[in-house]
Amino acid sequence: MPTKVKKSSTKKPLLMGHMPVTNKHATSPEFGQVGRLSKPTMEAVLKASLVAKAGPSKHNIEVASLNESDMLDAYWASYGTDAQRAALRAAKKAPMPEVVIGTDERLQITNTNEYPWRCIASLRITAADGSGWIGTGWLVGPRILLTAGHVVYMADQGGWAQQIEIIPGREGITFPFGSCIATDFRSVQGWTQDRNSNFDYGAILLPPENRLGDQLGWFGYQVHTDAELSGFNINVSGYPGDKPDGTQWLMFGPVKTTNERTFAYDVDTAGGQSGGPVWITFEGDDGRYGVGVHTNGSLSGNSATRIVQDMFDNVIAWSNEVP
Repeated sequence: MPTKVKKSSTKKPLLMGHMPVTNKHATSPEFGQVGRLSKPTMEAVLKASLVAKAGPSKHNIEVASLNESDMLDAYWASYGTDAQRAALRAAKKAPMPEVVIGTDERLQITNTNEYPWRCIASLRITAADGSGWIGTGWLVGPRILLTAGHVVYMADQGGWAQQIEIIPGREGITFPFGSCIATDFRSVQGWTQDRNSNFDYGAILLPPENRLGDQLGWFGYQVHTDAELSGFNINVSGYPGDKPDGTQWLMFGPVKTTNERTFAYDVDTAGGQSGGPVWITFEGDDGRYGVGVHTNGSLSGNSATRIVQDMFDNVIAWSNEVP
């Protein structure tokens, strides 16, 4: 089991946590000062309502348009080659590794000012070498977001990111809750040293003045057995690079296969959604519970880094650094 590491090498890493999961709802989500929806919107019902709904939310403040046409999915900063990156930038559109499988059935989220969509953030990443990339992250506490390891630590671009701009609930050029800059990141040695995709996860710690979770709420997260996970219909939402810049898209479907540290699903995604939440819901409970971090995929299935006990313990420990 890898030891977790921080961006800063001058601080001693915290010891691995050992908090057992005795109650799968122990890490319940919070809804923040904005509050939960007046009526719970389950994702299975949302599909029909989104198809019928048109037009963006009217509760947002618009900001200047951002040109992101040259930004690639953060995946390519660790998994790609210089030749691939050059070709993708020249084309201005990447053949993303997290792929649309068959017909594109993703649905655009237009009420991003509501829970849980406001807890999912568009990420604009500045790598150590100054290059720009895109990704997705999700709040799991007042000052912490989970994301992919390759979002915070880019092996081929100098290692730890210089900074990441977090834009929660983004809707194109509209930032309903503004944005903030983070420079404090976490991951594990399985990713930063071994580049092992089984350990492709990390965290973004927010500055003290940016307690986004207090305002917006956050996701819960849980550990599940193979049998439990195999029976779930999961939801995946994020900010794909093949759609208009900064728009959030959702799809859902059953878990296809499970491994010790990953699981796969035939759910349409695209590059830019790296780091996004893979979550479940329970009948009669309007909370959302993350079970994985979306990282990559292929035509045989997109996949997530699975929340297992050591990952759960790390997230608890990282959360305790920014109470």
